[in-house]
Parts: sequence; structure tokens; C-alpha cells
Amino acid sequence: MKRKQTTIFQCFPKFSPSTTTEEEPGQAAVLKVTENEPGATAKLPGCALCSATKSTGVLTEQRVSMSEEWVHFKIQSSDSSRSTSLASLRNKIRRHETSRAHKIAQELTEKGGQDLVGNLVRAVSETVFAETDSVFRTAYYLAKMNRPFTDHDSLIELQEKNGANMGTSLHSRYSSTKIVEHIAKEMQKKIVHSIVTSSSKLSVLIDEATSISHKSAMIVNLKASVDGATPEFLFLELVELESQRAKDIEEALLNCLDTAGFTEEWLQKNWVSFVSDGASVMLGKNSGVATRLTARYPNLFTWHCMNHRLELAVSDAVDEVQAVNHFKVFLEKIHNLYSQSNKNSRELLEAAQEVGSQVLKIGRVLSTRWVASSFRSVKAVWTSYEALNRHFENAAGDQTRSSKERQTYRGLARRMQSKEFLCDLGLMFDALSELANLSQQLQAHSVTLLRADHLLKRTIRVLASFKDTQGEKLEEALTAQALGHLGSVPLESNAKLTPINAKQFLQSLINNLEKRLSFDGEMLHDLSVLDTGNWPSTPGIRHGEAQVKRLCRRFNLGEEQAVNGMRDFLEHPDSEPESLKPLIQCMKTIPCSTAECERGFSLMNNICTDKRSTLLLSNVSNLMMISINGPPVTLFEPRKYVTTWLRSHRSATQARRQCTPQMPEYKHIWKAL
Repeated sequence: MKRKQTTIFQCFPKFSPSTTTEEEPGQAAVLKVTENEPGATAKLPGCALCSATKSTGVLTEQRVSMSEEWVHFKIQSSDSSRSTSLASLRNKIRRHETSRAHKIAQELTEKGGQDLVGNLVRAVSETVFAETDSVFRTAYYLAKMNRPFTDHDSLIELQEKNGANMGTSLHSRYSSTKIVEHIAKEMQKKIVHSIVTSSSKLSVLIDEATSISHKSAMIVNLKASVDGATPEFLFLELVELESQRAKDIEEALLNCLDTAGFTEEWLQKNWVSFVSDGASVMLGKNSGVATRLTARYPNLFTWHCMNHRLELAVSDAVDEVQAVNHFKVFLEKIHNLYSQSNKNSRELLEAAQEVGSQVLKIGRVLSTRWVASSFRSVKAVWTSYEALNRHFENAAGDQTRSSKERQTYRGLARRMQSKEFLCDLGLMFDALSELANLSQQLQAHSVTLLRADHLLKRTIRVLASFKDTQGEKLEEALTAQALGHLGSVPLESNAKLTPINAKQFLQSLINNLEKRLSFDGEMLHDLSVLDTGNWPSTPGIRHGEAQVKRLCRRFNLGEEQAVNGMRDFLEHPDSEPESLKPLIQCMKTIPCSTAECERGFSLMNNICTDKRSTLLLSNVSNLMMISINGPPVTLFEPRKYVTTWLRSHRSATQARRQCTPQMPEYKHIWKAL
């Protein structure tokens, strides 16, 4: 049986003591001969492969080492005849070929070209990244779901029990706080960088409130286009205020923008609007924040939130019509009756079951809350009308109550059974329904100033129509008044009650809406040329040209491009020309409401619970950044944040010290569970 040839013959081709062979490309090793002693003519062979390897290294086995003779080319044959010498060399070559040391040298040579160290480093790095990714994703979940930082180690332990590799470090509450801070700061950098590099137009919305820890805070939101997309609202930061003076608020706002990455030069070119509520410190004519900002940025457009102005208009109408105030006081009594007594709430539910009615939560009406809340309260009273009347009657006859309480419920029942109150309730239902619809549409993310003006005018027309044709609920009330009952509730006139004058109330609402929400100013008039509904029946080719030029100069846009786009728009009003889109995009950037700030404060209240009142405002800001701007947990990619984290922090696999987890007290009942 012929023996298989191996690499030993690459090392030692046919040997001739008087000749040498050169190393050829692609060969693992070749025969090399070297001089035995300096100046000597005799040349000795050896193994080039073993010489290059020199040591078995990481593949070293017990009692296996490289032969010094083969490594240093000192293989000698006997001094006998040539044939005997060659036979001796062939025998040595055969034994070296089959030796374990030579095979290890072959393995090392073959694997040397595979970048074992590099592959090992990459494998280790991928493990480090994967485990740190898992920890980051856990911390991100806490921020997104408004969970406390103390849940971090528990979630880590749960995932480890489920077989996930979570590393040995970054498991503490402190680490979770730092990770959330790092993610939030990196998100802010990316958002600002995207806005600045694309030269998008910027709107800033601010509102102030007091946190649960009694610290004055200002929420700063932005509206801008990211990478050329439709402008959207973005949370920037929650800023702690040293004082609530206009000067300090302005300084805090500008410092916040500068720290985030908006330079003064960039703001001069791209900051187009500032929106806030109507507080005097914000919009005061002499030294309000808006006045101070326009002195620094002359082209800045300042705007009073339309939702706040709507509330002021409704409040003015309530003050003008005295009978509405009586209606408000009565509904306040009902709210207090059930919000302060669980017993009354339970009895109301029982009364609703008796009459087969539905019960909705009754809140405050026509108070400082937005008009949509007032409408929900009126709707709740209308829906629960029969249940409320039955409960009042039952409580009035309940002998376990005091005579004063029974008399109070008797008076409430008489009010519910009066025709005047039912008609007032129907009128308020119809009017507040339209106002609540307007309020909710003004809070939409996509609403523009032109759309808001259209919605306002439409609501005014609807309210005016109620003066000639009753609304749906008022008509039902008048029908019930004629029948003498509403379901199971008997109705009768009550001379002591002064009903609301429907036409007076509606006209008061219309007047105050026009006064508070009217669109005045040159810029708003100029923007109206972009609304095809405001065009004449046959507009000229240069219609709106002067307005477009003024807008471009104010917003630092190209005049010639916009004018050409306007002419294309006049010729083809069904499509928006590409050259007019920068101006239209700028118009969409200007918000008409600070509802986004109000949503932010609602989120802040969800984060700052009674048990988390010690959170720093900076940590609350980081949590809000992730909760508002961050993608869902399923779409979150932590690798980019882990990469920047590892530049200055340790990974999840680098433990500083090993802590013994605190075990709960053992209970013997656990054996049975």
C-alpha cells in the first residue's frame, strides 16, 4: 500500500548536499540549507516550516516540543558513503514528517493566515456589545413605560432567569439612570443636528408649571421639519427656572437653545415663531418674553395659543350671561357630591341599575380646564339624568340621613325635574359640543394657522345657526317639556329658576370668539394668499405676488423661486408646485396651539408620582425625551448608543466588584408552591 505524500516533501524535496532550493510562492515551507559554521563550506538541512514556527505556542501539548536541529538547520547525516548518507537523511525526514511537533507547526502555519486574534477579538467584542445592548434595551423600556429606575435590577434578574445573557455589570439603579441620561443626550444631539444641517425653519413653544416637588419648570418644545419631512413637534428639554420674571425666562430659553446646539447665527436665519400662553409675563407688551425676543430677533412671529384664547372667550361669555353662572354652580354641587363621597357614587350606580340608565363621570364645568372637559361633564349629566334624579329622590327619603341632608337632596331633585334646567342643559350641550370639537381640532398636530382660521369661522356660523334652529339636544329638551317628562323623570316649571336666554348666550359666545380669536396682522393676511378659498373667482397671474415676497423676506426664503411657484399654483391650484413648497413648509411649521406643552406636563405628572417626587428635573427631562421622541421599544436599536457609551464607560461584562445579592427571607411554604 503506497503511503500518502504530505507536506514533509514540500519541506524536503530530493536532497542534494551540494545544492540548495529557493522558497517558492504558495509553499508552506521549503528545504533550506545553511552553513554549519562561519567560513565552513559544508551546508546542513533543516525544516523551514518548523524554523518559522519555532514554538508550538497555544497548541502546546504535554512533552511535545520543536527539535532544535530541525529549527536551526543542524541535521547531519553519517560520514559514510553518499548512498548511506542519503538513506539516513530520508529516514530522519520520514520520522520528522510523522512527528507531532511538525504537525502542530503545520496547523499553526495554516491558521496563521486566518487572523485568529482578529476573529477572537471580534467574537469577544460582539459578546460585549450584545450583552450591553440587552442592558440598554432594558433601561430604555423603563423610560418608555414610565417605570421607576428601581425596577432595573429586577428586570435584569428576570431576563437572566429566562436564559438571556445580561453580563455582570450595569445592573444597578444608578447605572440605569446614567444609561437613560446618555440615550436622551444622544437623541437630543441627533435631533438638533438633523434640524441644523437641513436648515429647517424652527418654531419654539414654551409653557411653565410647578412640578410635584414645588420647583418652577419650563417645558421647551420645537416644531420643525426633520430631513425634509412634514414638520412635527419635538420635545427639547425641561428647564428649571430660578425665577419667573420675563428676563430670567428669556435667558433660560436662549441658554437652553444654545446648549442644545442652535447657534445665534442659525437662529437669526431660521427661527420663525414663538408660541406661548397668554400670561402677562409671556406676552406683556412692555417687557414680556415675546417682546424681549422680538427685540433680539426682529423677524420672529409671536403667537398666543388659540386653545387658551378659546377658554378666555368662553369665560367672558359666562361672565356676561348671569344665568349661566347659576347653571355652573348647580353642576359644581353635583360634582362635589359624588367626587367627595364613595357612598354617593355607589348609590348612584344602584339608582342607574334601577332605571336602566348609564352613568358617566361628572367633572367640573366652565372652570379653568379646557372646554372639552366642560362638555364631557355636561354630557355626563345628560346621559345620567334619570339615574341622578332617582338617587336624589331615594336620598331625600332615606331616614338614615339627617334632615338637612334630606332637604338638600330634595332641592336637587326639584332642580332636576324643572323644565327650565332641562332646557338649559340641552342648550349647553349643543353649544359646548361645538366648542369642544373646535378645541380638539385646534390641538391636532397637523393644523395650520389657515386651517385654524377656517375652523373658527365655521364654528361661529354653526353657533349663529342655533339662534334660528335649535340644536339636537335643545330640541329634545323642548319636546320633553311639552310631554311633561323625560323618560321616567317628571317635569314641571319652577318659577324660582331663571332660564338662560339662548340667543343672548349664543351671541355673547360669537362676539367673544371674534374678539379673542380674530386673525389680525400683516403676516397672517399675507399667509391667506396660500389658501385657495380666499382667492377671487378669476385671480390674475400676479395675484398674491407682493404677499409672497414679504413672506420670503421675513422667513429668509428665495423670492424668485417662490414667486414662480405661486404663478404655477395659480395656474394649477389642484397641486402644490415644488418651488412653493419651502414657503408652504414654513407655514406648516408655525403652530397655533401649545397643546403639545400641556401633553408634556401631563406626562411629567405621570413620571413624578408621589413615590418619585425626589427625581431631579434633569432626570425627568431625560425620561420625557425618550418617552415623547423615542421610537417604540420594538423599534429601538441600542447599538449606536452602546458604541458611544463604551468610549467613556464600562460595558456590561466589566464588573468592578462582585456584589452578593440580598436574598429574601426564606419561607417554608415555598416548598409546597
